[in-house]
Amino acid sequence: MELEFEGLDELINEIDRIEGLTDDLKDQALIKGGDLLKDKITAEVYSHGLTRRSGEAQEAIVRTNPANNELFVGTQGGKKQPGFYLYMHEFGYYNVRAQRFIAPLPLVSIVYENSKDSILNEYVNVFKKGMGM
Repeated sequence: MELEFEGLDELINEIDRIEGLTDDLKDQALIKGGDLLKDKITAEVYSHGLTRRSGEAQEAIVRTNPANNELFVGTQGGKKQPGFYLYMHEFGYYNVRAQRFIAPLPLVSIVYENSKDSILNEYVNVFKKGMGM
């Protein structure tokens, strides 16, 4: 049996159709994909225009535990959290002192787009292993 997928939605729909698939297996797949994405973001955090000063940016990348078939990778919210500036780095911001908009230098969106295939492969590997393929 060979499985081929071109997008996340197609993979999720196919997985929902397969009988015997448990929520635990879905959570394992999300964790594997989330860990992969977290590792790639951490490795590339300073290669997209951000200057290394304190090293907080790499440590600030976290992965949540799966809940309701969702998992999040990124920084914790709030301005008091380490790495809070990564949000401004990703989307840009208005510099009040300079009175101009500072353009974004995206990191997470680029790493995510480049990692989609790898994440899907991790999902498929977990499902194959869980289904005994």
